[in-house]
Order: sequence, then structure tokens, then C-alpha cells
Amino acid sequence: MVTWSTRNLLIATVLLAAIFGSVTGLGTSYLAHPSPTPQTRDIYLFAQDLGFSAPSNLSSDYIYSSSQITVNKGDTVTIHFYNPTDKAHSFTVGAPYANDDVVAAQSSTIQNANITITTNQVGSFTFHCKFHPPQMTGTILVQG
Repeated sequence: MVTWSTRNLLIATVLLAAIFGSVTGLGTSYLAHPSPTPQTRDIYLFAQDLGFSAPSNLSSDYIYSSSQITVNKGDTVTIHFYNPTDKAHSFTVGAPYANDDVVAAQSSTIQNANITITTNQVGSFTFHCKFHPPQMTGTILVQG
């Protein structure tokens, strides 16, 4: 039969309480920080013509005004894509947000398209213009 001294029993009790308290605190902390509330977001994206300022090693003179769109999982995102250039451009993205909208070249008014997606999958998703790779690319970053 093992007998515990009061000192050893007190040390064991303190250690068990510390371990149990740490695990409980970690679980409570994790549960107390839920994902952000889904929002409706409007993103404005423009095709840009680099024209004379483009380095000579580029295969195209066009880029998107922003190469990264950052949103949260569950957001409803409307991308307002404007094309003020003299060439057609697309907003093309693969699954799970599959989209392929073409915006014609500017005529007497700036052409545009509105693309709406609900971001239900976390990750990094590449979008591009199918007419002007590889410079005209970007990323939709969906945070969890």
C-alpha cells in the first residue's frame, strides 16, 4: 500500500488542477472566438492599361487595379468590374466560384459587369483575364 504525504498529495492536486484548468481555458478560448458574421461586400475592380509605363519584358500591358480581394467565409461579395480600356477583358475564376464574365472594350461609355459570389469555401482562389495572361491575374483570399 502506497501512502502519500500531505506535501506530495498537495503537489499532485495542484498539478492536476493546473493541467485541467489549462485544457478547459484553451477550449473556452477557442469557442469564445467564433467566425466573423457574414457581410455583404462591394468590391470595385478596374482593368488598367499600363501603356507606355509597362516594362518591355511584359507580354501584356494590362493589369487589374487590385491583385488581391480579401473576404471572410460566408460573405456575399459583389465585384463591380469596370473596363475603361480599348480592349476586352474578362474576370475568370475557377471552382468553387466559377465565373467567366467578359467586359467589352470602352465605347462611348465605360463597360462593366457585376459578379456576385457567396464565399462558402476557405482558401486562395486565382482570378485572371483570359485575354491578357500572365500579368492580369489576382487572388480572392477567403478567410475562415
